[in-house]
Amino acid sequence: MISAGKQIGGLARHSSIYTVSTFVQRALGLIMLPIYTDIRYIPTQSAYGDLSLAYMFISFMNVVYLYGMDAALLRYFFLGTYKRQDVYKTALVSVLISSTVLSLLLFAAAPQLGSLIFEEALYANFIILAAIILFFDGLGNLPFLILRAEERSLTYSAIRIGRFLVEFALNILFVIVLRMEVLGILYANVLASFLNFVVLLPFQAKYMKGKIQKSIWKDLLYFGLPLLPNGLAYLTVEVSDKYLMRLLLDKDTLGIYAPNYKFGSILLFVVLAFRTAWQPFFLKVATQENAKEIYSRVMTYFVLLGVMIVILASYFVDYILPLPLAFGKPVMGPAYQSGMIIIPVILSAYLCYGIYVNLTVGIYIRKKSQLMILFTGLAALVNIGSNLYLMPRYGIMGAALATLLSYLIMAVSIYIANQRIYPVPYEYTRLAFLVSLLVIALFILYAAQPSLIIRLIIVIVIPLLFYGSGFLRPAEIRALKALLSRHN
Repeated sequence: MISAGKQIGGLARHSSIYTVSTFVQRALGLIMLPIYTDIRYIPTQSAYGDLSLAYMFISFMNVVYLYGMDAALLRYFFLGTYKRQDVYKTALVSVLISSTVLSLLLFAAAPQLGSLIFEEALYANFIILAAIILFFDGLGNLPFLILRAEERSLTYSAIRIGRFLVEFALNILFVIVLRMEVLGILYANVLASFLNFVVLLPFQAKYMKGKIQKSIWKDLLYFGLPLLPNGLAYLTVEVSDKYLMRLLLDKDTLGIYAPNYKFGSILLFVVLAFRTAWQPFFLKVATQENAKEIYSRVMTYFVLLGVMIVILASYFVDYILPLPLAFGKPVMGPAYQSGMIIIPVILSAYLCYGIYVNLTVGIYIRKKSQLMILFTGLAALVNIGSNLYLMPRYGIMGAALATLLSYLIMAVSIYIANQRIYPVPYEYTRLAFLVSLLVIALFILYAAQPSLIIRLIIVIVIPLLFYGSGFLRPAEIRALKALLSRHN
């Protein structure tokens, strides 16, 4: 049996590769912030608000287009009794048919949806472009699952990075050269999504030799469909603040909130990359005797990494975003910098989401996907209720706090359920140390607003705390010293 350390090392290796590709792909909005927040290209904060609403709609509908079929495919790829080729082809044909029907429905209802989401039927073209993006992205998701299942992280990442480069170049063309504003961003996404779909075709060729089986389709739906309301509830937590902000406040405020929220979501890149490697990993080791020991150790290491990212980003973000880049443009335009106060809260929210992802182990192994709606549904209700209460009183900070509270509820509720159906002996003392460290660091940040020198001192002292407090175990210290010596 392979040792826990070596297996966690393999997970870390694949996660680090996925992190690069996930960051590169999803960082387009961050990299383009100097352009998107420049009034010469996106003339108003309200227009940036329209962009946020468009991607809110795409995110929400992406869950509907997949209806849990991606998670079901991955589950039966590893733990089912069917041939993998049959599972894949059945899932692909199912998604192809449903995606075609859904896109045609969106085309037909575009004026009505444009009025509902953007307040004007003139935004129907936004809905039509979104439907095309959703169609190709939905079909493109499945071959990416194959690459994950086969642990071809380098190939996966290369294709993701390739899509980013194409979409980045198209953004330059449509937004900067042709001055097409938000519509140009959506055109760039449409073309990049189509090209990504074409590039992925060869990677699924061998799985297309399988047979479509009704029994497989039923099993896929039985596992996947309960995840649909779960996904919709999760997206409610993720995007409802943007829609409610348009109703309770205004589009200009949304325009300030959205880019700062996007910067606060840098930890989400790490969580998504981890999830990409984590799901096939924990399914693969589920039958090992030391599986729970591995899951426990992974949780500790993930929270350690997450806490350090939250502290570092929170302490230095308000020095980074005003920095000038090429041609003297700041990372974020001055008109948007008043929203930086929410970034540490959003970072903390996504740390809670990462903990939630860690805790999905028992749900998958015990095939209890129907429970997922309880966690995300509760979080969605809390999100809507807290936004309705906090947003009118505290503005964008109220919305950020509602997001943090919702993800915390998700993490706590799935922990309670997971420990009942698949108890894992987590390292509670070390986890409590990490959470306490984060709370103290953020309290100092918000209460004292320390100078840059004090922030640097605090960040330097933190690694010494890990060593001096006994947080790090002897084996971990030896491994860390060996790693450092190899790089000297």
